[in-house]
Amino acid sequence: MIMNTPEKDNEEILKQQSLLFRQIYKSQKWWQNIIDAITDYLFVIDQEYKILRTNKAFANLFDKEPPDIIMKPYYELFDLTGPHEWATFPKDKEDIEPKSLEREMNGSIYFISSFPIYFDEHDATVYIMKDITETRRLKDQVYHLDKLSSLGTLTSGVAHEINNPLTGIIGYTEMLLMKNNDDANKKYLQHIYDSAIRCKKIVENMLTFSRQNNAEKSIEKVNDLIDKTVELHEYWLKSTNIRIIRDYGDVPSISIDRQQFQQVILNLLINAEHAISERNIKGEIIFRTSYREDTGRVNIIVTDNGPGIPPDVLAKIFDPFFTTKPVNKGTGLGLSITHGIIAEQGGTIEVESIMGKGTSFIINLPRS
Repeated sequence: MIMNTPEKDNEEILKQQSLLFRQIYKSQKWWQNIIDAITDYLFVIDQEYKILRTNKAFANLFDKEPPDIIMKPYYELFDLTGPHEWATFPKDKEDIEPKSLEREMNGSIYFISSFPIYFDEHDATVYIMKDITETRRLKDQVYHLDKLSSLGTLTSGVAHEINNPLTGIIGYTEMLLMKNNDDANKKYLQHIYDSAIRCKKIVENMLTFSRQNNAEKSIEKVNDLIDKTVELHEYWLKSTNIRIIRDYGDVPSISIDRQQFQQVILNLLINAEHAISERNIKGEIIFRTSYREDTGRVNIIVTDNGPGIPPDVLAKIFDPFFTTKPVNKGTGLGLSITHGIIAEQGGTIEVESIMGKGTSFIINLPRS
């Protein structure tokens, strides 16, 4: 019978302990890898707000590694002298419960969830921060687009309501012009008639623009369509002291959807107006049209004297939802929609910009 000596027993115990330590180490590494795989920002703090555990995403948010921030007050990473209001520990332990809230920090919006934990008579809290800045921006833009859709329906209804009394004003003014022989009265009546006709044209343009039909091409005169679209926005252009310059060439008619083309021109017009408003100068928007017989293409150039577009932004301006404006100033869809409409009509649109001088959008369309 072989008896184990104390030395062999100790050796066996050491082997088992070594094996156990390796298993514990692997288990810890496994759980750490799981936590590091989470892209949301995760960290655990004690009652003194010191970081007990964290994942790589949270540490990398501050250009650090997890070992660099362990046992340091978390709020120092945010350049604060004390904890945020959402990280304070309640005096009564019964009030400590899972919570979720939204907060803006360092220019980003976070959805912050907290989960209290109790282990070995030590209290701690697990925090998970999810960056929802882009989600919030898209949500606000969808909400804004819904308002725009409702506004289009409302515009159509209002235009119809205005059109009815306008028809009466025009009709009765024509009758008075035929019956009245007084030159002074005729002059005033003519002013009324001309103003009413102008209002009727604006209403007709609004109806055409807000009408939601499938794309339907027709033979249209480019210069006339530009004029009618500018008329829709003329009031705002006057209020912002922006001058419209027309440099029209002798261009042939094109086959295009009238409503969609007006939307393109209006999008570029509003875009130019917003750009000019960033500079304290007298604004100018130039519409140039020309025709190249060698290519059989009609060219339309819309130029503004705004501040120009930075090169890093220029490559993104046709991307959906890309905008440098606040949510209430733009949806980030105008130029994307414009690009889509022109492409659908068999044309191209390009942009050229010089910082400090202005921007030009060049549209190229086939003739009918």
